[in-house]
Amino acid sequence: MSEYDRERIARLFDNVTDAKSITHESAAGLGRSIPQLAGEVAFQKLELGREDVLLDVGTGTGDKAIAAARICQQVIGIDVSRKSLERAKMKIERERLRNVVFVYGGFEDPCAELNLAPYGTTKILAVYSLHHLPDQLKEQSLLTLANLLARPGRMVIADIMFFENPNRHRAEFDEVHYDGGDTDFPSRVEYLTDCLEQIGAGVHVEQIHPLVGVIVADFV
Repeated sequence: MSEYDRERIARLFDNVTDAKSITHESAAGLGRSIPQLAGEVAFQKLELGREDVLLDVGTGTGDKAIAAARICQQVIGIDVSRKSLERAKMKIERERLRNVVFVYGGFEDPCAELNLAPYGTTKILAVYSLHHLPDQLKEQSLLTLANLLARPGRMVIADIMFFENPNRHRAEFDEVHYDGGDTDFPSRVEYLTDCLEQIGAGVHVEQIHPLVGVIVADFV
């Protein structure tokens, strides 16, 4: 297993963004892969309303953030891939959305380029992004995000997480987009739920696959 290297992950997603045209990206989103299904379930679990302010962590090229902007008051999407953010900004210009902003930031430093505290975030979404952090950084980052969240507030995480021994499902690694430990560091679901419960969340888990799930964490 490799060591965590945030800059390497940023370069990886920069390259992925370079390789995709906007047209191809939109067409690819029509499928029903396991990561896409997990993202759809997570988005539904947010239960967004008109007064919500959403922080989308690991927003990528912004599809979930843009969908949320059509529903709620304000959306902030953060990512460590600057090329992904450039693509996301192109999309909101094309769609003339004024209630969504994309800025550089990550789990460790969500306020790297924008102070999020004044926004009064009521919902946080993280789809297929937290698994890039090793366990200790996950624990610290979840606390950092929880401190940005208004009360009551909800955090929804859709990601690779182990419900069973992953070695039993090696043939399915590609299907769930798990690289076996090169840049991915998934946790057992029990570890993630423990981290969230220790910082005061009520937690509900929905299993999508033995290696993928959605966690809903409510803070009151």
